[in-house]
Amino acid sequence: MKTFKLTIAGGGSTYTPGIVKSLLDKKAEFKLEELRLYDINEERQRKVGILVKKVVETFDPDLKVIVTTDPREAFTDADFVFAQMRVGLYRMRELDEKIPLKYDVVGQETCGPGGLAYGLRTIYPMVDIIDYCEQYASRNYWSVNYSNPAAIVAKAMHRLRPNARI
Repeated sequence: MKTFKLTIAGGGSTYTPGIVKSLLDKKAEFKLEELRLYDINEERQRKVGILVKKVVETFDPDLKVIVTTDPREAFTDADFVFAQMRVGLYRMRELDEKIPLKYDVVGQETCGPGGLAYGLRTIYPMVDIIDYCEQYASRNYWSVNYSNPAAIVAKAMHRLRPNARI
């Protein structure tokens, strides 16, 4: 069975342990050789990395786990990159939802003014991820975007990096 190297960009997210558990539940169909957690927030990355290592230890103890803030280490030879970034963390999400309400407009993270603000904040960090993939990842890599609002980010990537494997 072919095995894969997977990088999770935004690996410091509290959603990461659940995502990893879901991936490991499917290891018969999608066997990971190596899992890399990448985040620019070293403190969150370290804390979430502890949880992810426990999940891996429980469900696939042979899986190699790398927790890093170094793009070269995170993306080198990756087959898949799963991007789940929350640019601005929860503080900016709160503002995305509250600021529109001051103007009697619904505030939400995936649509309306808050979604637009979140999407605009996410575009260039996603460009960075795609550039890291192009520089370091396997030539046949695929990047899966799970960063909200997905449609805005996808449209921007199509425009800014039209040949990216996303």
